[in-house]
Amino acid sequence: MKAHQDVYKVPASDLRTVGTTEDGDQTAVRFEQRHHGVPVFGARYAVQTEGAGEKGRRVTSATGTLYTVLTVSTTPEVDEATARKRLFTLDPRLAGVEGRRTADHGLVVLPDAQGGRLAWHFTVTGGRPDGSPVRRESYVDAHVGALALSYDNIDAADASPTTATGVRVDGSEVTLNADRPAEGTYTLVDSSRPMYAAAGGQIRTYDARRANYADLAGGPVPDSVPLVTSATDRFDGDHTRSGAVDAHVNAAKVYEFYKDEIGRDGIDGKGGSIHSVVNVSSNGKDYANAFWDGSKMVYGHMEGVPLSVGLDVVGHEMTHGVTEHSAGLVYLNQPGALNEAISDYFGNAMEVRDKGVAMDDPTSGLVGEYLCNGTKPLAECALRDLNDGRDAQRDYEPIPLDIDNGGVHYNSTIVGGALWDLRKSIDPQLADRIVYRAAQNYLTPLSGFTDMRDAVTLAAKSLKVSRAELAAVNEAFDGHGIVKGWEYKGGTHDGTTLARDVLPAYEVYSGVDEQAAQINGDVYAISHGDAIAWDRGSAAFGITVGRFGKQHGREVAQDDAYLLDPSLDDDRMVFTRVSADGIGVYRTGAKGQGAIKKLVDEPDADETEPVTEDGALAYIRTTPDGEQDVMLRGADGRTVNLTPESGTKASRLAMHDGTVAWAGGADATYLNVYDIATGSLQSKRIGGWLLYTLSDIQLTSDRVFYRVSGGFLFPMTNIGSAPVSDLSRMANLKFPTNLALAQFSVTDDYLAYSTYDLWGSMGSWTGPGKVQVARTGDVVAGGAAFGRVSCSSGAQLAPSLGDGQRVAWLDTSAAATDVVTRPAFAGSCEE
Repeated sequence: MKAHQDVYKVPASDLRTVGTTEDGDQTAVRFEQRHHGVPVFGARYAVQTEGAGEKGRRVTSATGTLYTVLTVSTTPEVDEATARKRLFTLDPRLAGVEGRRTADHGLVVLPDAQGGRLAWHFTVTGGRPDGSPVRRESYVDAHVGALALSYDNIDAADASPTTATGVRVDGSEVTLNADRPAEGTYTLVDSSRPMYAAAGGQIRTYDARRANYADLAGGPVPDSVPLVTSATDRFDGDHTRSGAVDAHVNAAKVYEFYKDEIGRDGIDGKGGSIHSVVNVSSNGKDYANAFWDGSKMVYGHMEGVPLSVGLDVVGHEMTHGVTEHSAGLVYLNQPGALNEAISDYFGNAMEVRDKGVAMDDPTSGLVGEYLCNGTKPLAECALRDLNDGRDAQRDYEPIPLDIDNGGVHYNSTIVGGALWDLRKSIDPQLADRIVYRAAQNYLTPLSGFTDMRDAVTLAAKSLKVSRAELAAVNEAFDGHGIVKGWEYKGGTHDGTTLARDVLPAYEVYSGVDEQAAQINGDVYAISHGDAIAWDRGSAAFGITVGRFGKQHGREVAQDDAYLLDPSLDDDRMVFTRVSADGIGVYRTGAKGQGAIKKLVDEPDADETEPVTEDGALAYIRTTPDGEQDVMLRGADGRTVNLTPESGTKASRLAMHDGTVAWAGGADATYLNVYDIATGSLQSKRIGGWLLYTLSDIQLTSDRVFYRVSGGFLFPMTNIGSAPVSDLSRMANLKFPTNLALAQFSVTDDYLAYSTYDLWGSMGSWTGPGKVQVARTGDVVAGGAAFGRVSCSSGAQLAPSLGDGQRVAWLDTSAAATDVVTRPAFAGSCEE
């Protein structure tokens, strides 16, 4: 690589070797890119060579991602302590995390088209009230102090060796490798494996004794969680019911598989210890999950059965650890589904090997089929099936990012099925070596389904497979529709894509409008991050501004600031600017042209939620004492505080046609409407204020529309309206179905909305929701006939209405989150 810097365009001094594997005369070297000594996120490169000696060695392939134009300074302007403090202010997903703990990882460079972003990396662990574990990777811009990227990454001593007897959940007895550190005491510590001699590695099993899983997620096993012990050489009773015996046995089997079949010494490949924690709960109740948290396995119970009974489940979760130490696949969208697929593959490979199940047995592809302990048929008990025959072009579920991290579980069997078909068509052990080598040597953190096909092909070639075996690779992936450009070969794509693979700003920042775009005439503005797909060439946390019918939009972004939450009128675009110095309101020309200029940025306050109309500007001003006032700056430059009383907490600001509206009260339960011409103010509390809060407000020329969110047992949404002249007539509007996590957009002519159903609002995928639209007057009157804005096959979210029937929305039809537009509504669609 040093000799060919004209090709790679990355100085050899910026590459650090992070791993080398050898297999005969073949060597694979993995490099990590650094920028002035700081690691570059996702920048890994794998080079495979063949032959012996300096002259005899030749490069057979090189794969991965390197970033060639990194210019960002690696000197932080925001210190780590400030970044950590801002993290919990700016990331709404960290609210409500129980047992929260934060690990600091130092600086990292996030690549983008503007030369990169320097960020502080933190890992926040804990759990949510619903029982799901949290291991959130968060990055705070070290020059700006704003959140750059945040995603969940749960893939959910001296020894005195001896043997003992254990009773498994199915009643069978097994010999356990254990430890006897003191006379009369036995512990589930296995020091009999090669990793102990090589690196002191052990297989260690702990009993959480019904401790809350959230208190244990992330980091080493706490001192409060003891090793599983027995006064005799027999582990039964509570040891069986807790899942300790099965966890210990299955962890050993996973180790043996990787060591004997693959040649890997443990999860980290270096003989490090394997830790399993069983018998966790969710606030005292059974925790029906198991997960790898980055350092250990954690197991709960499902309907009384410990999840450690399934070797495929144990192998699956521990393989997440193997993947984390090799390809490092990001746990989102296609890379996340690929992460799950690799774990499914190896978990099942271990189980069919252990139980002697033939590959052509219909049950060979079942995942988790033994978790019911014989109370249900295997197929009924299974979580997934690698033999389900799913096709990427036909069956890929277009799931948005806020459900299952973009479908990492729902879509995993597509590529997992291709890998399993390969294992059925060639020697299984060869298939295992191919898939392992693909993940170890060829995949990088942002790889997708097509990249996996390429990686498996390269791995197979490097192992000198026959033509027939190489043909089997192609047949396996062809059979599941994984070919170049598969994302556009299936489904219905209905509209013009304005922005591809976006991370909507509202997904990361609370208080940002939940609309795909802001529209004024023929101009649109998209507030976005691009943290998942920097290589698409878009600026990170900026604004894409364009005109409908034009080919390309303009990126409005700054190296030292984040720009978001735009508002448009005929003369300008205004937006919030977040920088190390503070948060204020700035502007450009109406189409994003011209220099970025300050409108309001006081040194002792933060200004957010700007709205512009005919030269007037409304915004929220937050002072250090927590006061949040509504400020109105007229076209003449004079500024008035519309909420001069002390203790104001304003949010969800809107302005249209001479009216300003906002949510008030510490709990955001008061709707406030201000008439600019008369100076009159109305304020009324929403119904159901004990359970609901105002979460969005929009205005037409004569009415105010508002969304309330909350609920008692389930997350529900209502959309209501009232004349701007009389809030006493506030009333909920009628829709064809109940609303949950709904989003809407309204003009004088039309109202469009998107919603999840009840199960979707709680994180379950029940199919793609569609944006519905009807005439505003009909919706208010209660007799609306709703139609479709688009017939696309993906999920449709966050509608934005413009003039006439112009509409934009977020669409997942192309296996990504895109901003799509149409000049007119589709009306009806044939299903």
